[in-house]
Amino acid sequence: MTDTWQGAMVLLLLGFLGSAAAVHGQEPASLLSETSASPELLLAIDLYTGVAGRVDDAEARTLLEAAASDDEDVLARMWVARVHSRGRMTFPRDEDRARALASDVLPAVRDLAARGDVEAAFLMGTAYDEGLGTVVDHPEAMRWYRRAAAEGHVLAVHNIGNMYRDGRGVDVDLEAAARWWLRAARAGDVIPALRLGEAYEHGRGVPLDPMQARFWFGVAADKGNAAAAEGLRRVGR
Repeated sequence: MTDTWQGAMVLLLLGFLGSAAAVHGQEPASLLSETSASPELLLAIDLYTGVAGRVDDAEARTLLEAAASDDEDVLARMWVARVHSRGRMTFPRDEDRARALASDVLPAVRDLAARGDVEAAFLMGTAYDEGLGTVVDHPEAMRWYRRAAAEGHVLAVHNIGNMYRDGRGVDVDLEAAARWWLRAARAGDVIPALRLGEAYEHGRGVPLDPMQARFWFGVAADKGNAAAAEGLRRVGR
C-alpha cells in the first residue's frame, strides 16, 4: 500500500469517527437542508443505512410507516414503494405493490424534485432505476442520482457506485465504483463499507489489500452487517 493510500485511509477513518460521534440520541444525522422530508423519515433512512451510528431496520420500518401514515407525505409514501420494490428494511418484496404505490405519488415527487428537494431527487433516481411508476431508464436514473449526490445525499452517492459496478447507465468502471462507495462509507453508510471490503479482498477497482479489506469489513460488521462479519472471517481479523 502506498504512502498516499495510507494517509488517505487515516483521514477517512478520522472523518468516519467524527461523523459517528456527531450522532446524539434519536436526532436524524442527515444534513439535508434542501428537503421537505419529515424528521421521522430522515431518521428512518439513517437507521436503515447506518448513518445514525447503527443499523436498525425494525425501528427504521416503524418510523417510515408512521411518516407514511400521513397521506400528504409523498416522500415517505414513495419510500414505502422503494422498500417493497426490493424487499428492503424488513418489508416483503412486492414489486406490483411497489409500482402501484409509486404511480400514485410520483407526479408529486417529481414536482418536489424539480423545485430542488434533494430527497425527492434521489427518489426520482430510484424510480427510473427500478421502474417505480415509470419506465426503467438508467441514464435518467444516473442524472437524478448525481443531482442528489451533489447536495450530499448519501444513498445517491452509494447508488452511483452501484451503477458503475453494474454498468447501468454508464460503462462498467470498478475504480469509479470504489471511489463513490468510499464517499458513502465515510458518511456512515454500511453497505458501501461492505463493498469496499470485498473490493480490497479481491482487488476489484482498488489494490488487493487484506489490511484494508479487514478495516472496511470491520466498519460494517461493527454495525451488525452479517456479510461483513463473514468477510472478516475470510480475511482474518
